Amino acid sequence: MSKPVNHPIVALWTYPRTISTAFERVMMERGDFEVFHEPFSYLYYVHENAASIAQEHIDPNHPTTYSAIKQMLLYAAEKRPVFFKDMAAHCAGPLLADPPFIARVTHTFLIRDPAKTIASYYAMNPNVTLSEIGCEQLQELFAAVERGQPQPPVVVDADDLEDSPAGIVEAYCRRLAIDFMPSSLQWQPQLPAKWKIWQKWHADAAGSTGIRKNVETFAVTPDNSAHLKSYYEHHLPFYRAMHRCRIGAVDS
Repeated sequence: MSKPVNHPIVALWTYPRTISTAFERVMMERGDFEVFHEPFSYLYYVHENAASIAQEHIDPNHPTTYSAIKQMLLYAAEKRPVFFKDMAAHCAGPLLADPPFIARVTHTFLIRDPAKTIASYYAMNPNVTLSEIGCEQLQELFAAVERGQPQPPVVVDADDLEDSPAGIVEAYCRRLAIDFMPSSLQWQPQLPAKWKIWQKWHADAAGSTGIRKNVETFAVTPDNSAHLKSYYEHHLPFYRAMHRCRIGAVDS
């Protein structure tokens, strides 16, 4: 019996409010990857019950343990290349304790100035906690991946992505040694079924037709809130540690 084919598994690790769902949509539009939307959220929200979630949109057939979710991804990669986007905070503990899976996956990272993500998160949930901002957990995973490979992992900064969607996505594709498909940068507005569990959070991405510069403003920000400023000052060093490795756009 022939051995199963091990196609690439590409992970885009991030934290909330980084326009990561729009980046995921780019990968969906390519058509050559099996795309999973935050698969480890089922570990965090369903299995561990770490926070509340909209129960009516939970997929009852989706695995909920770390091991089962990992096996789902590995099995899918026997058939075709896999891409998934997820929050590092959803599975940082068991993932960091699993060097073989870390080595199996191509890890990429999406970051955004925490001043922007904190203000955006607070507007959605005024009860957001320090740890939920997520930069710290992402940098912990980034450091673990960086230690295990000869060159720094691919890091995309959301501001660069908004300024030059084609240039950054092409640079990302080059680093992954996959074809750049300009057609993947445009799409029809829709809410894919896999996003319904998070439809409140993905309204902008669902209504979009491509990656555009975000001009949204917020009443409460780290500039005018001591509470949010403390969050910003805590997470800024973690953001900067990853920002130094961000990729530049390919000139058009």
